[in-house]
Amino acid sequence: MNDLLNIAKKCSESLNIVSLKENIVSLENFIAHNNIDIVILGQFKAGKSSFINHLIGKEILPTGVIPVTSVITRLQFGETEKAIVSSLNTVKTEVPINLIDEFIAEHKNPKNEKNVSVIDLELPCLRQFQNVRLIDTPGIGSAFRHNTQTTENWFSEIGIALITISAERPLGENEMILIREISNYTPEIIILITKVDLHNEAQIGEIKEYIESQLQKEFNRKFKIFNYSIIKNSEANKQIILNEVIHPILSGLKDKHNKIAQYKLNSLAESCLTYVNIAYQSSLKSDKEKKELKKIIFDEKLNTNFIQQELKLIAKSSKSQLRAEIYKILNKYESNLVSELRTLFNTEYASWKGNLFKLSRQYEEWMKDALSVKLKEIAAKEEPEFINIIKGINAHFSFYTKSFRTKLSENIYKVLGIKLADEAWEPKLNSVKQPDISVYSAFDTPIDLLWFLFPMFLFKKIFGHYFSKQIANEVSKNIYRLTSGINEIISEKIDSSKDQTLKYILNELETVGKVLSGSQSKSDEYRLNLNQLKQALNDVSTSS
Repeated sequence: MNDLLNIAKKCSESLNIVSLKENIVSLENFIAHNNIDIVILGQFKAGKSSFINHLIGKEILPTGVIPVTSVITRLQFGETEKAIVSSLNTVKTEVPINLIDEFIAEHKNPKNEKNVSVIDLELPCLRQFQNVRLIDTPGIGSAFRHNTQTTENWFSEIGIALITISAERPLGENEMILIREISNYTPEIIILITKVDLHNEAQIGEIKEYIESQLQKEFNRKFKIFNYSIIKNSEANKQIILNEVIHPILSGLKDKHNKIAQYKLNSLAESCLTYVNIAYQSSLKSDKEKKELKKIIFDEKLNTNFIQQELKLIAKSSKSQLRAEIYKILNKYESNLVSELRTLFNTEYASWKGNLFKLSRQYEEWMKDALSVKLKEIAAKEEPEFINIIKGINAHFSFYTKSFRTKLSENIYKVLGIKLADEAWEPKLNSVKQPDISVYSAFDTPIDLLWFLFPMFLFKKIFGHYFSKQIANEVSKNIYRLTSGINEIISEKIDSSKDQTLKYILNELETVGKVLSGSQSKSDEYRLNLNQLKQALNDVSTSS
């Protein structure tokens, strides 16, 4: 395997295959360590942290009724309890273990503002788990997109994947995408159906059968599937996981580690083999033939200017109906919001004191605070909808990159008889931050400056009625402002997705362009690399 890795690394560096660099680093890290990471993955609120707490017999990870985990947390055996927080700038800090939720919990470290890279926990209670690390990950698909991104960035580190699927919402498209993606990094994928106490045995049997049939249909393979509940039959569930998952890993750790490493390496080498083969076949051509070859491969639809225009059109089209779509989501709250605020205002206004000027300022402050709270609640509640809008748009960019890669592969096959390996890709995105809420003066004209003309024991009720009527205008104005703010933010996300897509495509074009530019003098080198890769792949396969 070391021979195969070295050959693949040498070929990748020689041909500057950008897309393989991250996988090589990840694989080197995996081979360098004998321990295996069991990565717990799944949708938000699928019970990942609760499962780990129950499995190790200690309430160490924060849990809650809303998405909680915001950063990667690694749990391993240690003689004494210890928590080490690693920041994105590689600084490591030891913190009291009872304060780890200050870094892990979403509400205490929103959007990972503390720039935590990973948290390592060493626990004496994990003595029986030596050489295995349990990795808790933020949920996939929650309103907090940055959590999903954190988890996706960890895929290449996976040793064994344990995917939690809640019995509340068994097996959706997100789980299918997740399994498909991590299949590129490990053959060891285990399914854990959580929260089975919510259904009777017959229903759980139906859910399990449904999951089995869907996975078989989609992936043409069988997966180990276990039921789990921390409430009902919890100790029996725990023992099954220990006996059928954890203990077999520990007893055959070296073999399991080699199997996973070989799988990762084979995947990497197969991709590398494709590029080397393209370089070799191209090097056999004359300069004139290569020029014609490039002309066919980089046809008008793979021209940089054409691609840029296509991506701009996708972005422009996505933005055209964006404001109306956002307003439709927010506007449905307007009537109820006006009623709520009027009820609240009428209750609080009775206790307000002072002249018209003071009451006007008090009203403006009250309106700003009350409306800000309500609109922020609405924006937070609807954030998944805004995320879905972006995900839908990103699906267009993802489809475009897939079409681009298919076209590129077809063109290469047309002239060289070689197809590029399939590769799924989509732009990354962060959460949708909330724009500011603004409330202006209570009066369109400065009538409140004439406060001395209005004794409030006579006019307080009249102005109270006026303030109450103004609420509808303020709500309407600020829903428009909120719509504009979110529209601007999502538009920025669309531009970011466009730029990411263009960068990905340009990298691919640059890589293929360099691979196609190999001179005839390098033919023997490419052929040697090709044969070495094939032989090393065969040797690894035979030895296993």
